[in-house]
Amino acid sequence: MADYFSQQKSLVREIESSLLKGIQKATTVKMQKDYANDDQICLTSSVFVPENISQKITEDIVRPLQKIDYAQYYYPADSMHLTIKNVRVIKNPPSFSEEDMLKVDKLFTELIPKFPKFEFSVEDVVLWPTSIAVIAYCDETLQELVTALDKGLKEIGVPDDKKYASDSVYFGNITICRFIQNPSEELLEATKKLRNRKIGKMNIEKINLITCNAVYHPSSRRIIGEYKLK
Repeated sequence: MADYFSQQKSLVREIESSLLKGIQKATTVKMQKDYANDDQICLTSSVFVPENISQKITEDIVRPLQKIDYAQYYYPADSMHLTIKNVRVIKNPPSFSEEDMLKVDKLFTELIPKFPKFEFSVEDVVLWPTSIAVIAYCDETLQELVTALDKGLKEIGVPDDKKYASDSVYFGNITICRFIQNPSEELLEATKKLRNRKIGKMNIEKINLITCNAVYHPSSRRIIGEYKLK
């Protein structure tokens, strides 16, 4: 685990360094005024953050940041999630059909149960261009799973249309805040001070295929399938 874990850590630092230079290597959700009612929809596979972890994130990170800059969109605990494998990014109209969803559901039903349960270590608070996230690291199981899903999606004609910073190193990203307007200097500084915060461990036993908007708002959320790891 240590080797892949260190590769993930290095990639996160590399992305942060690139962003400071104005270089953006991955797809980013554009800043919006009303995330909750956004009608752009994506198709993605993800896991809900367990209550013990989401509550700790809320208490240790979200609430202190909210007090500093309340004008941004902060995720409620029950909307916190971690994307395992994106399928189609948010768009209106959506860039996928009901037939596409059925094909992906069939693929995931066949593939995901072949992989073992695994664990994320939730730590490190990072600033992305239009959001704040907590990073989750794990072993090579994630790499093997994402690689298999990516290959399968291409084969069934529903390839992932998201741009990534790496095509071999993957990490978990739990978005906790999306910017409605440019963040205050106080918020930026407070977030930087939380950079190395450790939250805890998160066990992954099942993965969901979901359609939703950028903030996973319950009114936009539809679970297409649920797949248990072995």
